[in-house]
Amino acid sequence: MIAPAVGYNIEGLGDGQPQLFDCNIPNLLDDVFDLSDNDSIYYRDNFLNQEHLNFLSIPTAPNGPIGISIVQEKSGKNFLALIRTSTGNQRIKIPVENIKASWWRRLFRTGPSPFDVLKSVAPNYSGLKLVTEPRLPQALLNLEEKQTIKGFKFGILYAQEGQNKEDEMFSNIHTSPEFEEFLDFIGERVPLNGWTQFRAGLDVRTGTTGSHSIYQRWNNNEVMYHVSCMLPFNEKDKQQLERKRHIGNDIVVIVFQDGDTIYRPTTISSRQVHVVLLVKATTLESDPGQRYYRLSVVSKDTVPQFGPPMPQNGLFKKNQAFKDFFYAKLLNAEKASYSAPILGVKLSRTRVALLKDVSEAFVK
Repeated sequence: MIAPAVGYNIEGLGDGQPQLFDCNIPNLLDDVFDLSDNDSIYYRDNFLNQEHLNFLSIPTAPNGPIGISIVQEKSGKNFLALIRTSTGNQRIKIPVENIKASWWRRLFRTGPSPFDVLKSVAPNYSGLKLVTEPRLPQALLNLEEKQTIKGFKFGILYAQEGQNKEDEMFSNIHTSPEFEEFLDFIGERVPLNGWTQFRAGLDVRTGTTGSHSIYQRWNNNEVMYHVSCMLPFNEKDKQQLERKRHIGNDIVVIVFQDGDTIYRPTTISSRQVHVVLLVKATTLESDPGQRYYRLSVVSKDTVPQFGPPMPQNGLFKKNQAFKDFFYAKLLNAEKASYSAPILGVKLSRTRVALLKDVSEAFVK
């Protein structure tokens, strides 16, 4: 099914006979992306219109720009902190009794200072300045919103039997009933003209990216697909660069294969694509009316391992349990890829630039 290749990891492939796999896995959704819980919402709901402390580093800080927001919960029992660094955000909660005031403030019973709170909540960060500028909270919210993922885009590439080259797959116009059935299984066909929800860069006004696509809401997330055969075909372009412009810039791509052609991990020539989910439709003689799928995963070896674990030679029954398993694997693949060097450097560079802009605007 998949040819081994240096620099790639393969999951789900074995030498034995396919074995039916039960996708009803406990805690399947643990640690899966849930866009209803992001740091822009967290800051807006817990900090924005409440009295809270904001600390910023100087723009030229040796460890990179840092921003820390601290607020006392309405119950008064805990302090919450949102720590922003070049490597990501961290949420902290500590009980009020753990806040230690300096000895002289204890002597005069004046309570902990803002910097006492900072030292107790974030002891590893020093040299920060307390900024009380009224415009800063909105600027911090804007910073979080610029980094918030609004939805997920994944590519779907259809491969006819015998096709093992990228240009062949991107040039397909006609598909198979099995492929169309798979599209209807993983999402809903939606018209792009006038589409108001997450669009993944597709044209929703003039039709330059086709008339329809596949969309799905799952686990509070919006997913829009770039489907090769639903994107416009240019008969004068052998490479189909317009289709590649979308799918080649996706981090995770689904390749749906007809037949038993061997897939090579180097087929898709894109630095951006880090994970490929290879799907094949099949049936069983013992259950002729039921659709089953084979699923394997190919990822660059710079992508950390991600769940749910794949069974060797797994055979998946087409049902809601498999759909949930499939989406958990799909979204976890995206999340894991953010830690790969190419993408990690891009994300870190963006965070540093945004934090530095805020520091330069508010730290004098």
